[in-house]
Formats: sequence, structure tokens, C-alpha cells
Amino acid sequence: MTGISNLGQALDQISRLKSQQITLDRFSTQIATGKKTQQFSGLEGDNLRSQRARADLNAIEQYTTNIKNADRRINLMVSSVQQIAAQAKTLTGAMTSVQGGDLPDFDTTQQLATDVYDFIIDLINTKDGERYLFAGSDSSVKPIDDQGQYDTYLGTFVPDGTNLAAPGNVNPPALVAAGFLGEWGQGNITTDEFIDAYTTVNETVLGYSTSLVSGSTGDVRVRVDENSDFDYTLLGNTDGMKEIIVALGVLKNMPPPASAPGALNDPTAISAGSDIPPFPSEDKQANFFAVTNDIMNKIVQAVDKLEQEEYRLELVRAQTAIIKDQYIYERNSLQSVIADVEDIDLTETVAKLQQVQIGLEASFSVTALISDLTLVNFLGR
Repeated sequence: MTGISNLGQALDQISRLKSQQITLDRFSTQIATGKKTQQFSGLEGDNLRSQRARADLNAIEQYTTNIKNADRRINLMVSSVQQIAAQAKTLTGAMTSVQGGDLPDFDTTQQLATDVYDFIIDLINTKDGERYLFAGSDSSVKPIDDQGQYDTYLGTFVPDGTNLAAPGNVNPPALVAAGFLGEWGQGNITTDEFIDAYTTVNETVLGYSTSLVSGSTGDVRVRVDENSDFDYTLLGNTDGMKEIIVALGVLKNMPPPASAPGALNDPTAISAGSDIPPFPSEDKQANFFAVTNDIMNKIVQAVDKLEQEEYRLELVRAQTAIIKDQYIYERNSLQSVIADVEDIDLTETVAKLQQVQIGLEASFSVTALISDLTLVNFLGR
């Protein structure tokens, strides 16, 4: 047992054992975590260096995430723009046969225009998660919501098939006449006035959101560092998209060539059946093709504008990709700094742990021997 005479020695030995146990625990934790310490204060002089490197690394991770999100959204936007342009080009190809005088194809072209119109509306409303990509900063609101306002604005014209024209080009009777198409079909407005009516249509009539119409929606930007960002805004009412919507709306609603306004070839004829060739009359064809020519020109110009927008988006994506690649090198550099400051040398630490374990086991053995040292035990040895 331990007597008063060697109490101080025993207490000193206990203190040494505690110190060795603490050292052993520290090495064990380092091996388990791979880190020198679990607190910045444990880094002593390298404390500030580590914190700065970690702050810079966190910033880079955030900027990299920003770029990745923007890249994904730009990719969706570019894909939508490409699809809109491709559909529009397909439609102009179909219209070429109509322009060449292949009038029976007009019904097919109109059906295609109806299908493409709906498809393009869906593309303008493309989303990434819950964000509408062509809505600007007002991304929770659908850019365009077609509730038939534009169809109502354009109206319709269905002439009386038994009396398509009258002597002196008097307005023919109509079964149905409404909106600007009705006015045009009856001859109340000229072809130029009809073209001007749909060219200058209000965006609200087209179904665009209030924020797009008013211009109150903001830009969409990607923050790439503390002082720089890139604008990748493309609104659903940009000229290219809007002009295609306008053109397709007219194309899918306008009457066929035989129902276009215009006098018959024979000024004395009172119906198409009593007219002379060509059919439809030259005047009707002239008015019909004036509108379809304008529609085709609008679509072609709109596609050109969309291709310019696509190039702008691709340019932003290329610029941010360069920055993202640079961040890879910076991230590796900062991670190296952090590792130098915080990480252990595993081989060295394991060796130290083993040394402490050996020393601790020896200390326990000595302590046990001393604690059990009595005159009887001593003489017994």
C-alpha cells in the first residue's frame, strides 16, 4: 500500500499517467479524424491562416454552385430557343408550298401552325424546378398564359358560300364575321390595315404576364465572384418569341384564299360558280398572299433574332465556364493550404501513438509495483 512517506511520489506518478492518457486520447482522435485538432485555437499560430483559407474556399464553393445553377438554366433556355427556331423553320418550309400556289396545302399548314403555336407557348413557359426561365426576376409567374384573348382579338370570317362576292366588289354577306379578320374579310379594312392591326397587338392580348408587359421584372444574373456577375436574362416577350406568336396566331385563324377579301375576276359575277378562272380570283389571292408573305417574313426575322439571343446565352455560358475552371485550381490550392495546416501525418502520428501506449503500459506496471511494495512483499521477492 502507499504510505505517507511516498504519497508525494504517488501523486506525481498519477499526474504523469493522466498526462500520458490525455496524449494518448489526442493521438487517437487525430488518427480517427485526420485532423490535428478539433478547434481552431488548437492550431495556435496557424489559426488565422486556416480560417482565411476556409473562408475563401467557402466563397469559391458558393460561386461554383451559382455557376452550375446558371449553366443548367442556360442550357434549358438555349434548348428551348433552338426548339422554337426549329419549329418556326419547319413552318416556313410548309408555307413555301402555299406561296408557290399549292393552295390545297393551306389546311395542313394551318393545322401545323396550331400545333406549333401551342408547343411554343409551352417552351416559353419552360421551368427549372419552380422557376420560369423566361420570366426575368419575376420567376414565379408564368410568362405567357394563353386564354384565347388573341384569338378573340383576331376574330374569324366565314363567308356565305352561296354569294362570295357582289358586282362592284360590294362587301359579301358573311355567316360569321368578328374581330379584325371579320373586318378584313368583309372589306371594311384594307389588307395593310389588317397587317398593322396584328403587328401592333398589345402584349396583354397575347397573354403575357403583367410584369413582362409593364417591364417591371428585373434581370437574371449569376454572381461569379465578389465583384462580378453575368446577365443571362431572356424574356418571353423578346421580339423573336413575340413575333412568332403573333405570326402563328394569324396563320392558324385566317380564312383560306377563297374567303380572302377581293373582287371576283368577272365584275358581273355574283358568285364563285359564275366567275371566270383563275380560282380563287386574282384579287383574293393578292390579298391572301400579302398577309402570308408578311407572316413568313416575320417568322424568318424572328428566327434570326432568336439565333442572336442563343449566341448571347452561349457566350455567357462560355465566360462562366472559364471562371469555373479557374476555381478548380484555386480550390485545390486552398485545400492544400488547409491540409498543410490542419491535417496530420498519419504514419508519424501512429508511431507516436504506439510510443505513448508503450510508455503508458510501462507506467501502469511501475505504479502497480510501487503500490504493492510492502516489507512482507519485498522480503518475499
